[in-house]
Amino acid sequence: MTRESSFALKVCDWVAKYSIYAAIFLTPLFFLPWTSEVLDFNKQALLIFLAVVSFFAWVLGVLISGKLELNIDKIHIFVGVLFLAYVLSTVFSVYRYGSFWGWPQITSESLLSIVAIFLFYFLASNIFSKKDIFTSTIVLFFSAIIAELIGAFQLLGWFIFPATFSKSVLFNTIGSVGSLGFFAAILLPLSVLLLMSAKKWWKALFISEIVVSAVVLFLINYTIVWWVVIVSAALIIVLGSLKRDFFDTRWMALPMFFLAISLFFMLLSPQVSWLGQRANEVFLSQGASAKIALQSIKERPIFGSGLGTFAYDFSKFKDPDFSKSSLWSATFNRGSSKFLNDLATTGILGILAFWALIVYSVFRAVKFLIKEKEINTTHWILLAGFSLAFITQAVTYFLYNSNVVLDMLLFFLLAGIVIFITQEKKVYELKSSSLATLIMTFVFTLVFIFGLGIVILDGQRYTAEVNYYKGLVELQTGKTDEGAQNLEIAASQNPASDLYFRQLSQVYLLQLQNEVQKVGTANPTDDEKNRMQALVANAVNAGKIATDINPKNVSNWSVRGYVYQNLFGVVSDAGTWAANSYDEASKLDPNNPYIFAQQGNVNLVSALRATTESDQKDQFLSKAKEQLEKAINLNPNYSDALYLLGLVYDQSGQKDKAIEEFTKLQQLNPQNTDISKVLENLKAGKSALQSTTPPPATPPAESSSESSVKNPPEETEEEATKTKK
Repeated sequence: MTRESSFALKVCDWVAKYSIYAAIFLTPLFFLPWTSEVLDFNKQALLIFLAVVSFFAWVLGVLISGKLELNIDKIHIFVGVLFLAYVLSTVFSVYRYGSFWGWPQITSESLLSIVAIFLFYFLASNIFSKKDIFTSTIVLFFSAIIAELIGAFQLLGWFIFPATFSKSVLFNTIGSVGSLGFFAAILLPLSVLLLMSAKKWWKALFISEIVVSAVVLFLINYTIVWWVVIVSAALIIVLGSLKRDFFDTRWMALPMFFLAISLFFMLLSPQVSWLGQRANEVFLSQGASAKIALQSIKERPIFGSGLGTFAYDFSKFKDPDFSKSSLWSATFNRGSSKFLNDLATTGILGILAFWALIVYSVFRAVKFLIKEKEINTTHWILLAGFSLAFITQAVTYFLYNSNVVLDMLLFFLLAGIVIFITQEKKVYELKSSSLATLIMTFVFTLVFIFGLGIVILDGQRYTAEVNYYKGLVELQTGKTDEGAQNLEIAASQNPASDLYFRQLSQVYLLQLQNEVQKVGTANPTDDEKNRMQALVANAVNAGKIATDINPKNVSNWSVRGYVYQNLFGVVSDAGTWAANSYDEASKLDPNNPYIFAQQGNVNLVSALRATTESDQKDQFLSKAKEQLEKAINLNPNYSDALYLLGLVYDQSGQKDKAIEEFTKLQQLNPQNTDISKVLENLKAGKSALQSTTPPPATPPAESSSESSVKNPPEETEEEATKTKK
């Protein structure tokens, strides 16, 4: 090999290896403030870039050296089957774009994130030696300590970042508060086992990780996290008891301490007054999630509804009693656990493939630990630590959901297991005229084209998201025209995102309302007329594009109905289009009081616009009454529906029933003087709205999975609702 070839090979090896080190260190810490989803969306972009760079350098190094070295193990087959299951789930998804790219759906569940993580696993398991996997573990611990310290400071109210969204105890660089707790609990067995066998200089690092993890667990104090700590500590104690010759048994006091402290906090639930209020999350109960998952796989049993589409399953299959809660307008984009979430979204094939990989990997690791005699002590302890952490994370998936950091951690642990149970790498010589060389050259070409293409497309998508968020910020500060311009740029850069067009349709409507207010009672000029007509057309077209892109998203139909609802008298057949849009929305979310209330509102307005003598008026009023009663049956305290039903009774000449509805409404809103005036009118035999101003149409509520808020609150729950403590 020439000197130039040798140098090029060293560069390729260095780039391939250190890109993976960078991914391990940066992923738990990385976030950026200029996108609407500050954590997983940015972590996904980082992982894609680093994985593609590493893979490209590795393949190039193979071609230069003429030698392919691989860790061959049956675990790879299970990983391949799981990847195939995810691909099929994406292909048959109710929304392929969202399942492939992620945001505005769940970024960590997208096929693109899965490709990046699986590529990361393949590279780590084949590039790293046993020495390298130890080095990468050290890198992970440095990153974990920093991330956990940031999380602890946030939980204590010591906010260290200047951005507004970070001024919350719920913010940390791992993900949700629960994710931070589970991240610390998963790393606990690995750090304890390494501490038992490490040299004195490394002991300080592992002790630091254990101490910081303990602080984080104490501050979070979630029952489900303590359960995982109990499992983790119990596994260490069992292993230490069986393999006393490997460990200094004095260190077994550590897992015993964590076991005792977990039981103490679980049984007594002590509150420390100086800590203030705990950061609680609200999420779907296991029972509610299980019902939704079972309904979903009845409809799509093999491949599920598609990666990241639990929000659609929730809307369609949620229990009607959910609407009676205070959280009835919330949409949950995840189930209570990864197991139930994946059951709904990836179907029977996906859930079997995932847990077959988990079970087989644990079986191989345990079998190796029991039977292998020649492995040195350090490697045995590392494998034991990786295995216990892997089992701990598997238990976590029955209790909680995952994200990009936790998924990366799982496959890092799996890569470590593969490296230790595979004794020797298989080496394939690539001769200049061999078929293997031709195949590797073809793979290199594919990697270059598809890798570069994905990076470019994701970069374009990322730029669109930056402009989208910039538009949201401008809208929130009252700069409507500037906000609309940035949303238009985002939509032009990523025309496959229904979210951008849905938001644009509402912004155009807002601009139209501003123009109408500007003109007031004066006659508009030709320029003003043209601008208003253009805004009407834009609002309608943007709403239609959103439903064309993703007809399975209830928010798209709801917003489209709302736009038409506000264009009565401006667009011909606006009432019909609004009613049809809400009808489509009700098919996707059949137990949503808001949709029924808006259907009733549309029919009430149509009745008011109909001639008094027309039979149409009675038909519209009858439909409105039926729909509003459905809304109230779902949510008896829904003020908007009670108000509209009272107006329907008034228009139907049923004054007593109208008084009854407005009396209920007054009890719910005792400070509202307009309701008192309506009751006075009705009792005096007058029209309900005589000398009063009806409230504006209720804008559609965005689902929590597609919130416009920069750092949306954690998923909420019901019945159905259960607080993580």
